Amino acid sequence: MAQSHPTRLLTTRVRIALALGLTALVFVQEIRGLGRTGAGWFLGAPLFHGWTLIAVNVFIYGYICWLAFWFVRGTAGRERLFMVGWFAGILLWPLRMLRPQWVTVTKHIGAFGLAVALLAALALLLEPPVVAESGDPQ
Repeated sequence: MAQSHPTRLLTTRVRIALALGLTALVFVQEIRGLGRTGAGWFLGAPLFHGWTLIAVNVFIYGYICWLAFWFVRGTAGRERLFMVGWFAGILLWPLRMLRPQWVTVTKHIGAFGLAVALLAALALLLEPPVVAESGDPQ
């Protein structure tokens, strides 16, 4: 069953401005960290060890994939670009663990995704506000 009206997450200028600011902050941190080639776990070794570490990280990754699916599916237009941009780098995380030589490539893809999300948020902020139709023709 298809969704007739997508859910809007970025409904007000304040929410869009906060999303833009957070995306810009994370984008700058991603750009600054591109030189580092470390590939780590979501939750590191001080908390869990062995199979527990792997199981917890697989659970977290599965949950993030589920969230990404529902966030992207539930949005449309520039808001969908914003969500896809945010999740692009996160969903490639297992490649960093399985193929350490791909760490730099996945980080660049993540940075590009954040750039797309930043531009989508900026476009949402700059577009004119949507005025609800009153329903009576004039």
